[in-house]
Amino acid sequence: MPDTSEPPLVSLTGPGPATTTLKGRIIAWVTEFIQFGLVGALAFIVDFGTFNLLQHGPLGVLHGHSNAANVISATVATIFSWVMNRLWTYRGRTQDNAAREALLFAVGNIGGLLITQFCLLFTHEVLGLRSALADNIAAYIVGFGLGTAFRFIFYHYIVFTGTVDEPASERAAMGAVIGGVPTTRDADRRTAEDAARTGVPDSTPPL
Repeated sequence: MPDTSEPPLVSLTGPGPATTTLKGRIIAWVTEFIQFGLVGALAFIVDFGTFNLLQHGPLGVLHGHSNAANVISATVATIFSWVMNRLWTYRGRTQDNAAREALLFAVGNIGGLLITQFCLLFTHEVLGLRSALADNIAAYIVGFGLGTAFRFIFYHYIVFTGTVDEPASERAAMGAVIGGVPTTRDADRRTAEDAARTGVPDSTPPL
């Protein structure tokens, strides 16, 4: 008997789900890292400027007290960083409990601050270097670099862990990771129902 079975369908729309998911994850990670880096760069300017203003500025109100100046400058930069990361970098992954998220964010930054403090103490007490150049290298090259790596991992896995139930598409799922406003199946269903009531065709692509 001749084979009447239909040939298997061949997808012409691109790579399979596994490949697409991997590609989406890579894009999401790279995008998140870039946004995190931009926010970190701005926070660095705030931190660096405040530290040097307090420690080595015209008034020098905390001259000779580098650790105290670092605590104050890091606090100001932390508040700035949390607001920017919440509104931009991790928008769509924020937790419903903002107070808990802020607390975890503060814990992550305290960890980064402790790393910087250790670098300053090591430079002062072990190496015996106390110049402005030594302070800035310890705090804003070595300490800041190590602290940034720690914070990036801490933010991703512990702080900004909000997720969206049943994402409508891979684009929506990736949006939840990189800071977009995701679309859910419930939202799609409501859109379709609204279109049916108003008579306006639904422009949302099918799942």
